[in-house]
Amino acid sequence: MENEQLKQTKLDSQLLHRKKRLYFNEFNVLMDNATYLPLSSGLLRAYAETSELLRTNYDFMPFIFYRDHPDRILDQYDNPDVAAFSVSMWNEQLCLRVAEQVKNRYADCLIIFGGPNVPHYPQDYFHQHPFVDVAVRGEGEEAFSEILTRSLDSQHFNGIFGVSWRHPETGICVRNEGERPQARDMDVYPSPYLEGLFEELIDSSEGMEFQQIIETNRGCPFLCTFCFWGQGGLSRKYRFHSIDHVSSEIEWGAKHKIKYVFNADSNFGMHKRDSEIATMLVNTKIKYGYPEKFRTCFGKNTDEQIYKVAKILHEHDLEKGITLAVQSNDEDVLKNVKRENIKLSTYHNLQKRFNESNIPVYCELILGLPGETYQSWTTGIDDLLKAGLKNQLIVYMCQVFANTDLHDPEYRKKFGIVTHRIPLAEIHGEIRPAGLVTEYEDIIITTDSMPLADWRRMAVFSWVAMLLHSMKLAFFVLYYLHDRHGINHSDLISYIAECRMPAGTGQTLREEVLEFESQLDCILKGHGRGRALKEFGNIYWDEEEASFLRISSKLDQFYDELSVLVREFMGDRGIAFDEDELEEVIQYQRLRIPTYYSSKITKRQFNFNVPEYCETCFQDDAQPLVRKPQVLTIPNPKDHQGNKVAYARENILWGRKSGTMLVEVSWCKEVLQTSR
Repeated sequence: MENEQLKQTKLDSQLLHRKKRLYFNEFNVLMDNATYLPLSSGLLRAYAETSELLRTNYDFMPFIFYRDHPDRILDQYDNPDVAAFSVSMWNEQLCLRVAEQVKNRYADCLIIFGGPNVPHYPQDYFHQHPFVDVAVRGEGEEAFSEILTRSLDSQHFNGIFGVSWRHPETGICVRNEGERPQARDMDVYPSPYLEGLFEELIDSSEGMEFQQIIETNRGCPFLCTFCFWGQGGLSRKYRFHSIDHVSSEIEWGAKHKIKYVFNADSNFGMHKRDSEIATMLVNTKIKYGYPEKFRTCFGKNTDEQIYKVAKILHEHDLEKGITLAVQSNDEDVLKNVKRENIKLSTYHNLQKRFNESNIPVYCELILGLPGETYQSWTTGIDDLLKAGLKNQLIVYMCQVFANTDLHDPEYRKKFGIVTHRIPLAEIHGEIRPAGLVTEYEDIIITTDSMPLADWRRMAVFSWVAMLLHSMKLAFFVLYYLHDRHGINHSDLISYIAECRMPAGTGQTLREEVLEFESQLDCILKGHGRGRALKEFGNIYWDEEEASFLRISSKLDQFYDELSVLVREFMGDRGIAFDEDELEEVIQYQRLRIPTYYSSKITKRQFNFNVPEYCETCFQDDAQPLVRKPQVLTIPNPKDHQGNKVAYARENILWGRKSGTMLVEVSWCKEVLQTSR
């Protein structure tokens, strides 16, 4: 009996003096075998470990990052004292499920939530989720360390800036008022990369391809109502990491053979030092071969600086397309979303300069912003396309994020905003296997200026526009019709989107419009947006991408139909045109679209200068279309050997934004000799 009491006393003493076990949970999107390293968790741990008190009293357990079934995630826990969750739209429901199960099994475990999807006023959130103990708003490093320090001897977290917490006696949510003064010197937050916090994770995750997120600064001066960065992030003033810090993180990624780096800055290219950072990336790639690609969100209103940075990245094949985030072309809409201080003239100047340097640009629009109408939307797209957008128009359905004006009840009431919740199917992310927790997104489907019927029309119009222009199926045809005959892009797009073609004409495009309408029905019934096409890989595709892939198996039929459709379209409007000229434009268009196998045609004679005409479109030295013989040559025909997965990945996943979707061609003024 005495021995048993002694054993129990020793056990109690060990438990009393053992380090507290801390688990980080940051579930990122999977793209086949690729995912981001858990930067948020790494930053929290790196800063916490600067405290000797926390190093002495906490065991920092391995990062939990792999999106999995909650039971399998829970199996990685062993007597946790603290469980921290980085909560975003793509993992919120999984975080909630795991946190609840942790609390059920380990009642004394402190559950801490932080991240963009945690409400800044979480009273209702705490009521709905009684297992959440603490919520952090805004940046988390200092608040998280203070929470860990306090929890060593108390469950009361009053006085900690930026924190809401559940009172341990009453269960009521207490919101600490006041926001934390933000450190101007970002280097006070150590880098988890440079501190070696991801080495064990990388070494133990065989078969995973990790991607790196870096931030050279924090903050955003803009207050766009749809965006978390400026307002939701509680960080409008810029604060910077030192150049040495940034350089070291870039080199760390290269030494670890990280192919893809995402820059988390809100407005890269706006600051003079960004050209120095771009040069660092170039030099690192030259030295190590990595990173292969660098993705960033470019800034606003500083066209000369952004052009300079983008040119550096493009010349060394680092950028994956240059983003021009217009969001809307309507001045009233821009005022409604507090974006009127961003000049449209800046975008137009940048677009022209990028075209002249052959730098791929993709322009983003958001469908459903308050004040947008069907007319303003279609006119806006028309203006962008005819202004010379050579690469990509990308339209996003308007998502509503926590802690933004779009999420605020008063703002929504002002503009008559109605949202619809659907399952989240992350575009280009891995198709979610059965059994995984379903995540959700809220999209705008109605406003005072956009009834539901118009939202549908705008969506179909947008998908047809992107199919013809951005997926390149009729890019040169649209240019020809506008340049040669003064026809607005929207005229042909709406003609197809509204199926106004004569009976028996344009069958393939009719079928695709029906697919679009069916997809909208599915969305309104509660299905996700992403399209799964198993024969093209285990990822979700955007609607226009899925449409392109369906058409890719019958390209000859499609272009035969397009030729007839365009002739009917022109005839209906009484527009005189040269039959041979139009036919050669459509032939050229067909030859520029890649196929599953190598093209049998490597040379084609043209009686008009169609190759030169199309190649110089939107340039200052654009050539008129005239009867002048030219020969088109395909020097390196793409051959995917019938592999549809490879075809989709090379031409859409990798090629769409980087401007490499089209088959490469050259042309000359010779005339092909015909055999007798």
